[in-house]
Amino acid sequence: MDSIRDQVLSEFIDAWNAGERPDVDDYVMRVEEQARGELAEQIVSFLQFAPTPSYSDEAIAAIRAEPIVVEALGPDTGGGLLSRLLTQLRERASMSPADVAGELVKSLDLPASGQTKTARYVERLERGELEPARVSGRVFDALAALFRIPRDELEGAAGWMPKPAAPAAVFRAEEDAGQAVSAHLDVLADALEAPGGETRDEIDDLFLGGR
Repeated sequence: MDSIRDQVLSEFIDAWNAGERPDVDDYVMRVEEQARGELAEQIVSFLQFAPTPSYSDEAIAAIRAEPIVVEALGPDTGGGLLSRLLTQLRERASMSPADVAGELVKSLDLPASGQTKTARYVERLERGELEPARVSGRVFDALAALFRIPRDELEGAAGWMPKPAAPAAVFRAEEDAGQAVSAHLDVLADALEAPGGETRDEIDDLFLGGR
């Protein structure tokens, strides 16, 4: 029985690495009932550290054609494409922000005590309150693996975040320069201090420190 379970696990890993987006439940059901729990645990353990596979053009086309992705990447209504996509992917997986944070904590090897803080950052991402360019590529890798979607799709959505419009003014050039300085100061302030005045830690670096 162990050999069958190992074979199915190997087939799942091969399919994942080939970019075939294997269904966990489908593979778990291929073994005897008494072996399903252990196989599921082994697959979950693999997915926590699995790299995002190189998807074929056909697989990427299929992903982009999925209703959830089409809807999320449709005309923007102001909240940001990445925030909409993340929210819909999470809801499709029947997960809460805390659930997503728990998976990120495990896959990013963060302390378990950081789950609540990570959940706050997940919620801020979904509300469009974080600048995607400041979020670590490791976070995008972990989210891509969790939701079984190419990292490029997440980063593509992030690249279409709406930019705030500059207010009309008589001296537009001077005001634009002032706004640019203010924006840089805000970034520096965020970099020096974590939200709520807490001491900055690895979690803050992952969501505020850039690539």
